[in-house]
Amino acid sequence: MMLRLTTLVINPPVLVNRAALAVLLALTGCVSMTPKSETSSNSPPPTEDAPVASSSSLAKLQVNSELLQQSWEVYRQQFIQADGRVIDYEASDRSTSEGQAYAMLRAVLINDPATFATTLNWAENNLRRRSAAGEPLDQLWAWKWGIDQAGNWGTIDENFASDADIDCITALILASRRWGRPEYLDLALKKLRDLWQFSTIEGQEGKNYLLPGPASAFVLPEGKIYLNPSYFAPYAFRLFAQVDPDHDWLSLV
Repeated sequence: MMLRLTTLVINPPVLVNRAALAVLLALTGCVSMTPKSETSSNSPPPTEDAPVASSSSLAKLQVNSELLQQSWEVYRQQFIQADGRVIDYEASDRSTSEGQAYAMLRAVLINDPATFATTLNWAENNLRRRSAAGEPLDQLWAWKWGIDQAGNWGTIDENFASDADIDCITALILASRRWGRPEYLDLALKKLRDLWQFSTIEGQEGKNYLLPGPASAFVLPEGKIYLNPSYFAPYAFRLFAQVDPDHDWLSLV
């Protein structure tokens, strides 16, 4: 679909520190911050004289690791139900695709495969977008789940939020690598296919744009496209390009 981008309307950015997440991923060894082309194959091997970490730095690392583990345990106990639902107590006890994806990212970074699995399973069972007949529409998640005006619990808004699906897919890829779970990569690839199909659009001069959600909500009839820069995640797009060569993820950067 070719659209002429006559007007670019920017939504107010959501305060999500994606740069900090990218650094955290690199520090935990889940993803490299250095492109392959910048890595020299002629680098000399480490020598016996290479400096080693001091006892004080090792002690500080241990303290930081313990603090991260403690903060994760508090977060998990206070906000994640036993069935994997992540609850936003400040918004009528609702759950969101973003909250589920954040919990998955934290779980893989802290090395908690059990919590990762339960949060993923809850989202897959409750947030999958479905037709009126109950059939799955795609592999993306409805962004809001909670109690409606009639007092019933379920999906409140069927639209997906692309930043949440990006975080979910990132977590799946990292989990597949960290824990040797190829089924997580298989699911990530299915979600990548639908994310590209339903949340990217070709604008003027063949430029690809990431939409915040479905085209029906963010592409106007007169050809204007609504974008949200805070949804752009270059570190994730580079990761997606590694596993999904069928789509030009780097063109979104």
